Formats: sequence, C-alpha cells, structure tokens
Amino acid sequence: MTHLRRLVLLLTALGLASFAAPALAAAPKGDCLWKTLPQTRKTELLDSYRAKGLESLQEIQVDDALTLKLRQACNFSADEDYAAGEILGAILVERGAELMLSERNQIAMGAMDRVWRGLAPADRDAMTAFGLAVMANKNDGAEAAAAIIVRVSADLGLPTTQMNTDVFAYLIARAIREAREKGIT
Repeated sequence: MTHLRRLVLLLTALGLASFAAPALAAAPKGDCLWKTLPQTRKTELLDSYRAKGLESLQEIQVDDALTLKLRQACNFSADEDYAAGEILGAILVERGAELMLSERNQIAMGAMDRVWRGLAPADRDAMTAFGLAVMANKNDGAEAAAAIIVRVSADLGLPTTQMNTDVFAYLIARAIREAREKGIT
C-alpha cells in the first residue's frame, strides 16, 4: 500500500460516513471545542496521538457529561454532535501533527497555522477539495494535494524524499475542520 493511500485510509477515521451528513448552517467552532476540553483530557489525547498518530482517532471517547458541556459552551445541538466530533477530531490531528513537527523536526509551534494562512487561496481550495474527498472515501485531488505538501515540507526545511506525514495530517485536518465549521460536507 502506498504511503499516501495509507494516510488517506487513516484520515478516513475522522468520519467514515461524513459524506452522508447533512450540511449545517453553523457548525461548532473547533477552537471552542478544544478550549472547553479539560486540560487532562487534552493531554491524554495528545499523548495518544504522540504514541499512535492518526490511529489514535479510533479511540476517542466522549461521555455524555462532556458532550453536554461541549454543547453548552459551544452552543450546538444534539443534531450537530456528528459534525462536532469531526471538528474535534480534526483539531486533535492539527494539534498532534504540529506537536510532532515540533518534537521531531524543531518546527516552532504555530508555524503550521502561519503556513496554512500563507497558502494561496487555490492551494487551500485544493487541500479542502482533497480533504472532503478523503472524508467521502475517495482519492480525488491526491496529486495536487501531494504537490502542495511536498512544497510546504521543502519550505519548512524538511526532507522531501517522501511525503511528510505530519505536514500531510495538519494540512488535511485543517482543511476538513474549516470546511465542517462552515457546514460544508
């Protein structure tokens, strides 16, 4: 299995059936969801990501009390739980990937946010289109996304002999999160 295909399959754990999810007028915002999580839970999630990478998404559990707390703090309904879960999963991947880039490659925390904001709109659109395709268990736009990831990796001074998993994970998760926050499925 190719490196890209393995990553695509792992990212699909963010939401196996999301292509059937209804569009939302205003989905919960990832920043609110992340800020509302207790620090101990954030630490557990990031430690799991550090140990297992994207596979840690398969182990995320949110109990009823935490779900209610997230709904109240971030102002979303039970109908939006699925989207909130996808957004929270994407935030975890963003934070985890950035943490791994920092620890493995000495890339400063916050650098990936600056990279994302600095991408040309066409590049962000390409990453979003690919991220949404991945969520629908498709591979449309993989070549364009791979080229962007390789270019970003080179710009960060990372080896580009193979696609950087953490750059890939961050950019796709960021694209998915922003799309879901806008209610795009």
